[in-house]
Amino acid sequence: MLQARRNGLNLLGVTAAVFLVFCSLSFALCANVFRSSAQQEYTYYGYVPAKMWKYILTDDNDLYSGWRFDADSVSSAGLVVVVGIKDGTHVAVYSLDNGSLVSEATIDSMEKHYTVFRNGSFFKVVTDQLACVLLLDYGSIPFGNESNMPTPKTFYQSTSGTYAGKKYILIATAGDFINAQYTIFALEDAEVTVTREDSQKWEYTLKANSWKTLMLLPPLAAFKIESTGNIMIQSGSLPDAWGEPQTFFVPSVEGGFVGKTFYSWSTTSWDATESYGFRVSVAEDTTVTVWNLETKEKILTANVKANSGLGFKPKAPAIVVQSDRPITLAYLHNGSLVNINGRGVYSAYGSGVSYFGIKPNEETSIYLPIDSFVEAYIFANEETEIIVDSEVYTIRADSYHLITQPGTHLIHSDKNVVVEVLNWPSTPEYQGLQYDGVQIPSIQTVDTVSNAEFTPLEGGFPIMYVLIGATAIAATIMAFLFAKNRSKK
Repeated sequence: MLQARRNGLNLLGVTAAVFLVFCSLSFALCANVFRSSAQQEYTYYGYVPAKMWKYILTDDNDLYSGWRFDADSVSSAGLVVVVGIKDGTHVAVYSLDNGSLVSEATIDSMEKHYTVFRNGSFFKVVTDQLACVLLLDYGSIPFGNESNMPTPKTFYQSTSGTYAGKKYILIATAGDFINAQYTIFALEDAEVTVTREDSQKWEYTLKANSWKTLMLLPPLAAFKIESTGNIMIQSGSLPDAWGEPQTFFVPSVEGGFVGKTFYSWSTTSWDATESYGFRVSVAEDTTVTVWNLETKEKILTANVKANSGLGFKPKAPAIVVQSDRPITLAYLHNGSLVNINGRGVYSAYGSGVSYFGIKPNEETSIYLPIDSFVEAYIFANEETEIIVDSEVYTIRADSYHLITQPGTHLIHSDKNVVVEVLNWPSTPEYQGLQYDGVQIPSIQTVDTVSNAEFTPLEGGFPIMYVLIGATAIAATIMAFLFAKNRSKK
């Protein structure tokens, strides 16, 4: 009887232990489900520039001729565009100035939602599925029959949140041919299909390390771009078109904006006197190599010291930048007015609105133009501690830290943050900013890692030397066979 009671108690103990384990597993499972569902929120932060105008010299060749106001340059608002990637995407757009809900909608794949914010406004977009979100210099809700819209100077996130991927959904804008280019870079051999929202399709075959430039028409049409191989997509005009460069940060193939491999279009006609071009920023000693993507030749190789940078103007229609340590890459203008080969000695004008992300516990080195007014807004969606040049700051959720000091900065964060950079010339002191548009990255995707495989370029020999070598080898073989044939006779 006593033994039976003991056996019963042991069985009860085992049952209780199993129950506790079951409860623990259930709690963990519930916590994981809750955490997974909590992750189904994507946040996009932005600020509409306040000073949207431009002053130009009365005489471009006389710095003291006086400044006149360009009435055509004035803009009073910015347009936030949300393009659905998946059906049933819920969109909520908030004002961060007063916390109010400004607009709300549920959209399907390739559908659009528009919201207008006045200059100087802070805003937040929240979606329950990843979307394509743009900020455009356009002051009203489109009617749908627009013939000309500003084309963003930007790279696009794929549907997986990386900048290198196999599927993209974006909205196109259209102006003249120069300003409305969309460039697809093939990281590997790819069959690319471009589908417009009305189901019209175009197909292209791209070899690894080649690119294709498209005109996507009409304005405000949504496009789905699918590829069998990994690609990257960039929009905007050539870097120096019309002598008014707009800043953009180049995302890396590996994911995020700090990496070792970068693709971008470039130009073969740089103004040697103007203070603009690409710039690498590094947190540690690094060797940087720049390739001409058209010829597969090395343009330059340089050793860059830690906490410094390298500026360069690669004469190529498109480039690949590689490094042996993580770097950041940007295209920007320092703000200097000097422009000898342009419309006048002092006609240069560089400005822009651009974005990049900072991953947790990753040293990110950036450069802000030194002859410009600069505003770099570091946005956080939860309480975050950042270190900027050895100074520690705390950013509250749905808030930001502002950097206005030009030059090189080293930034560290313990959480994902997104940085919006505004820059415009500091001469005259009342000068304004001009930009076309930019894609806003979701803060939750900043640390997303790409699985894209980069196809190496030629092993360092200029392609012309490869061809010359091949020709010489062929000639030698022919001479050998000719001599051998004669000896037989």
